[in-house]
Amino acid sequence: MKIAVISRGVPSKEHPLYGIFEFDQAKALADLGHEVAFVAIDFRAFSYKRHFGLFKYEREGVHVFEMSLPLNVYRRAIPLLQRLFLIPFRAMLKSFGKPDVVHAHFYSIAAIASILKKKYDIPYVITEHSSKLNKHAEQISDLDKSLATKAYQSCDRLICVSPSLRDKIIRNFHRESVVIPNIVDNKSFGWHNQAKDDSPFVFVSVGNLIPEKAFDLLIDAFSQVGDGACLHIIGDGPEKARLGDQIKQLGLQNQVELLGQLERSEINAVFQKSHAFVLPSQSETFGVCYIEAMYAGLPVIATRCGGPESFVNESNGTLVPVNDVVRLADAMRLMRQNYHDYDPKRISDNCIAQFSPKVIAEKIVKSYSF
Repeated sequence: MKIAVISRGVPSKEHPLYGIFEFDQAKALADLGHEVAFVAIDFRAFSYKRHFGLFKYEREGVHVFEMSLPLNVYRRAIPLLQRLFLIPFRAMLKSFGKPDVVHAHFYSIAAIASILKKKYDIPYVITEHSSKLNKHAEQISDLDKSLATKAYQSCDRLICVSPSLRDKIIRNFHRESVVIPNIVDNKSFGWHNQAKDDSPFVFVSVGNLIPEKAFDLLIDAFSQVGDGACLHIIGDGPEKARLGDQIKQLGLQNQVELLGQLERSEINAVFQKSHAFVLPSQSETFGVCYIEAMYAGLPVIATRCGGPESFVNESNGTLVPVNDVVRLADAMRLMRQNYHDYDPKRISDNCIAQFSPKVIAEKIVKSYSF
C-alpha cells in the first residue's frame, strides 16, 4: 500500500519533538512493508531556526517531502496555506506516485490538507492528538472550532489517541472516531535487567517546561518526600528560570536537577538509573512520556488529566487528581516505600504488547478499510 502521511514538520536535531508523533508512525508503517511518503509543511515563524525551501530526501525508509517557509500565518490563512501545501504534495506525486490513502495528523494541518479530498478524491484519514480540543466546548476558541470542523467534514476516518479525546470530539463536534494510541520508540527505549541501588531513590520527569505540565507542583510535592531522594527533570521551555528559582528557594539544589532537553537515547539512559517516573500534567490527550518510562520498566505516577487513565493502573503505577499537591506528595512517598512491589519486566512487556510500533501500525492499516 502507498501511504502519504501529512505532518506539521520533520523532527530535527534542533527541534527533535516537532513532528515526532507523525514520523514515528510513518516509520512503523514503512517497517510493515508499506511505501510511505512523509509530506511536511512547516510554516512556523522565522525565530524557529531551520533551512527554508522545498526538500526531498529519504530517511529511515520513508520518502520525505518537506516544505519549510517562515510565514507565521499558521492556521489562519487557510487558502494561502493550501496553495503552498500543494507544492510538496505535487512533488510527492511526481516521484512517489498517487497514494492509496492520505493520513494527516492534527486538525490544523488536516484542515489545510483537506483540499486533497476534493482535488484528488483520495481516501482521507486524520489522527487527532491536540490538547486544544481536549476541553469543554466553551473553552475551545472559535478559530480552533472552525479548523477542526473543516478537517473532520472532509475525512473518511477519524482516529483519536485516547478515549478521553474521542469523547470530547463526539460531544463538541458530533464526529465518531476510533481510538489508536501513540507509539513508543522501541529503538530508543527499553528495559534492561540491572539492579538499582535504592539510595538515593530517583524520581524522573520529562516534558516541556510550560505551566500545563505543572512542574512547580511537582517540585513542591517532592519537597515533602524527605531526604534520601532525588528528582531529575528532563526538558526545556519558558518556565526553566522560574523553576530554578523555586528549587533554590526550597533549598533543593542538591536533590532536584534540571537536565535540559535530551535526545531519546539519553532520556532512556536516565530512566535506567531511575526508580520511578512522575509527571502531574494538567491535561494530556495521551502522554507518550509515560509509556516511554513504562517501556523502560519504570512505575509511573500520573494525573487523571485525560490520557493516562487509559493505560495507568495498579500494576504499573498510580493516578492522582490534577493540581493536588497533597495527593501527589502522598503518592510519591508511597511509591518510594513500595517500589519493590512493581515488576519492571512485566511493566515493560505489557507496554510492548500495547504500544510497540508493529502493534500500532497494524491497527492504523486496519483503519484504512473503509
